Amino acid sequence: MRHGALMLLLLAAGCAEMRQAPPAIPTAALAPNSADGVRGAIEAMAPAFADRARGLADRPAEAAQAAAQLEFVTAAIPRDPRYAPIPEGIRRELLLARQELRDALGTADDATPEAVVPALLAAAGALRTGDRARAARALPAPIFRPGGTRSVDRLGELGPLPQAAIASELLQREVARLDAEGRWLAGRPVDASGNLITTFGLGGNTGVGY
Repeated sequence: MRHGALMLLLLAAGCAEMRQAPPAIPTAALAPNSADGVRGAIEAMAPAFADRARGLADRPAEAAQAAAQLEFVTAAIPRDPRYAPIPEGIRRELLLARQELRDALGTADDATPEAVVPALLAAAGALRTGDRARAARALPAPIFRPGGTRSVDRLGELGPLPQAAIASELLQREVARLDAEGRWLAGRPVDASGNLITTFGLGGNTGVGY
């Protein structure tokens, strides 16, 4: 019953997000090597969360970046008509993955992607320069619990994230399949400049200058 109630809450949250505009997050911060923020984040987060996110252990900057990408993608896909062909089942997997990640990090359930994503990107950028104090300021309570330095510590100790690994891999494979079969609605997605996107690589770069 508890699992069923959680699924209903997640589906309700997903429906609410579909009625909103995509979060205004700088594409360059999410995926520096991609002209499309959604695709770039998908491409980068799948390898980041591979093997239950084992590679993120003791790597708080990379964990913050991957968490920002998952938050962004989960919110953006239901709102962006270009990604309408993504199946509902994969969207549900993403909602479960986001909840798993929020539980591990201590992100408030009612926090919006517009608040969470920039905060995580700012923390990732600060940590890459070794500035833990600035990273702590980027993760304030009550958006993050307990917030500050302890939330920075939690980025390095998220633990296994099996749902994030499952959801990100399923999504990456589905996008590759839709590319290969040319099954995007009204043609394939275009980037922010209106240029046709013709490939979906399996590599990724989670670097950011934010």
